[in-house]
Amino acid sequence: MADEMTTKPTIETVLERIIAFENRFATLFEHFENQVKQRFDTIEQRLETIKRRLDTIEQRLETIEQRLKTIEQRLDAEMLTLRADFRETRAQLRGIPPIPQAS
Repeated sequence: MADEMTTKPTIETVLERIIAFENRFATLFEHFENQVKQRFDTIEQRLETIKRRLDTIEQRLETIEQRLKTIEQRLDAEMLTLRADFRETRAQLRGIPPIPQAS
């Protein structure tokens, strides 16, 4: 019986300590969980900002691409015109007799 009396307060003390440990652990885990959630929220915000910036860059690149295609088409048309003008001028020059040189 003497063992029973000394054991009961010890078991109660151990249970109290386990409960206290559980409470501390729950508090620490909740704190950790909140920190992780905050960091993920921050990361998500940053990723959303990056996504918006990339979308803007993509739109700008598409605009540049369209402008370059327009310029390329204009240059092609201008080159064809220049070639036709050159051929016409060359044909006209061939039809002109050479100018005699004074010696």
